[in-house]
Amino acid sequence: MYENPAVQEPRMFIKVLYGDNEEALFNPNCRTLLLLEHIKEKVGYQPEIDIDLSDENGFIVHLLRSPPLQYASDVLESRRTFILLKVSKNEDGTESVEPMLNNLRANRPNAFERLTSSNYDSRGQALDAGDKRINRQKSKKSGKRR
Repeated sequence: MYENPAVQEPRMFIKVLYGDNEEALFNPNCRTLLLLEHIKEKVGYQPEIDIDLSDENGFIVHLLRSPPLQYASDVLESRRTFILLKVSKNEDGTESVEPMLNNLRANRPNAFERLTSSNYDSRGQALDAGDKRINRQKSKKSGKRR
């Protein structure tokens, strides 16, 4: 069988799940900032909304914390599937992370448990939140997250 060399399967891509079981492919071979902007554009989010990704098990990738000029391919493994997260800043200095994949419990039970747990965040650290959000407190001295 003849294969056209001009038509090749992309070698570097990630799949992002969001909404009502929607998915989109993205090329992570670009700067982190550009990837996040492109994801927001593709899923219809406003530019001022902060987003991040988690893997299928609910471990947050923390692209939002990556240097904006770092290549996303340095952080994201190609051909993996990720879940879109919305990141919100709270009045008390914490960040709330909300999965943007509807029916997460049915579709990805491991990710649902980790992302909605009141016991730990994606790094296994204790949390105080009890709803479907994960809160991360900034240290007042260093400005870094705990």
